[in-house]
Amino acid sequence: MLRKNPLERLTEIEGLGAGRRTSSGGYASSLMVRLARAIGRFAPAHYRSRLRTLIHKAGLAGRVRPEEIFGLKLMGALILPLVALYFCAIFKLPTTQTVIFLGLAGVSGYIAPDFWLSHQVSKRRRLVSRHLPDFIDLLATCVEAGLGLDAAIDRISRRFPGPLGEEFQRYLWEVQIGRPRSVALMGIAERTNCDDIRILAASLTQAELFGIPIANVLRAQAEALRERRFQQARERARRAPLLMLPALVFCFLPVIFLLLFVPLLIRARQSGLLQFLGF
Repeated sequence: MLRKNPLERLTEIEGLGAGRRTSSGGYASSLMVRLARAIGRFAPAHYRSRLRTLIHKAGLAGRVRPEEIFGLKLMGALILPLVALYFCAIFKLPTTQTVIFLGLAGVSGYIAPDFWLSHQVSKRRRLVSRHLPDFIDLLATCVEAGLGLDAAIDRISRRFPGPLGEEFQRYLWEVQIGRPRSVALMGIAERTNCDDIRILAASLTQAELFGIPIANVLRAQAEALRERRFQQARERARRAPLLMLPALVFCFLPVIFLLLFVPLLIRARQSGLLQFLGF
């Protein structure tokens, strides 16, 4: 029998983790997950590969499987129209409105898991971008204190909660099984879809090739990341008045007009001025 490589064993471990999660939940949720997994086995291979990539980017590997997501999409496309049909029958809506509600319910049930998965990916990317400068600062401090890069990453990532620590723990595991450091770092950038980590990976690779002290590179990267974060905050602050304009126009200005002109109209009506003007 051929021996499997560590990445294939990791895939099997993720599958077993998903199986343990479904068996440890309630009976109803476990039954729903099993049904979704059974339906999701009919998903095309390329679509399952795309869902698997999104699951890894969302940090849900080992907890959610691509077959479950596809099965939930099909179940939502079937169950939500039935629920909508039930409410349409209760309220006795016309046929045209019933058809429109059924179509909207089916589309919503089909795309809802995609929206949830995309939200998890974007949420994880924001957490990684927020904590990355502090992580690099601590990493530079440990390297300056005499630790090697991998030892410093191991020391910090164990005490750093959230997706950033999880990704660097996986980086250490990949380096231990023989994957090149630059490839493992770029893997973090691909999974998190974070340009800052991609720049960090390129800088560390160049520092390793040309013999530049890694502590200096890390300190410079931390300062650059913090400066980019301040620039993004300034840009958001400059866009704030434009975002507040619709709220001012549709919420505050009508109230101000009512407070200013309604008392005047009431006094004009009481004094007979409106009748004199023909109103």
